Amino acid sequence: MKNSLWVVFGVLLSLALAFSGAQAVAAQEVTATVTGTVLDTSGAVVAGAVVNAKSIERGIVYSATTNEAGLYRIPQLPVGSYELRIEKPGFASVAYPAFTLSLNQVAVIDVQMKVGQLSETVEVTSGAPVLKTEATQVDTIIDAATNDNLPLASRNYVQLTLLAPGSVSTDPSSFSSGNNTGGYGARPLINGNREQANNFLLDGMDNNQVSDNLLG
Repeated sequence: MKNSLWVVFGVLLSLALAFSGAQAVAAQEVTATVTGTVLDTSGAVVAGAVVNAKSIERGIVYSATTNEAGLYRIPQLPVGSYELRIEKPGFASVAYPAFTLSLNQVAVIDVQMKVGQLSETVEVTSGAPVLKTEATQVDTIIDAATNDNLPLASRNYVQLTLLAPGSVSTDPSSFSSGNNTGGYGARPLINGNREQANNFLLDGMDNNQVSDNLLG
């Protein structure tokens, strides 16, 4: 009997860990990605180059190495500003200027390296990276500056969703309360969809009220 209880406990613990792991993966989906191809001046691919994306706000460096096709991909980057640096022995290092990644965006940054010393650095001064070429989603970022500078008498932060294109409300007065959860929540209508079609996430986790899909 005691052994049976331990087996049941072990199964339940495994299921709990598997569920928590799945939730952790889901929580990481609301991030961004940097990808691209590294070539030399002749157009040949550069395999084995190390690509470092450094978060300006956090100081954390995220790295990837180009494969045999010269491709690299750095996924699950927290949104924010980044600097890119590419290095490989036999080539001069390449430094890409700061750029900003937004929610679920894919920044495509193709890099050209020239033969030289690793201690040399070539600074790229071209325009911003091409964003979201691998996805068809449309999104709007309402950043901290917007939150700080716009008047919001009701303190209902969900009202800020009305700043996004395609977001409307048939009852603006419903945003008058700062209590925007449960049965009190006012919601936008996005691109003609019903309010119940909205999906609220908090740090990547489901944050929807269960009966009517209000903010949890």
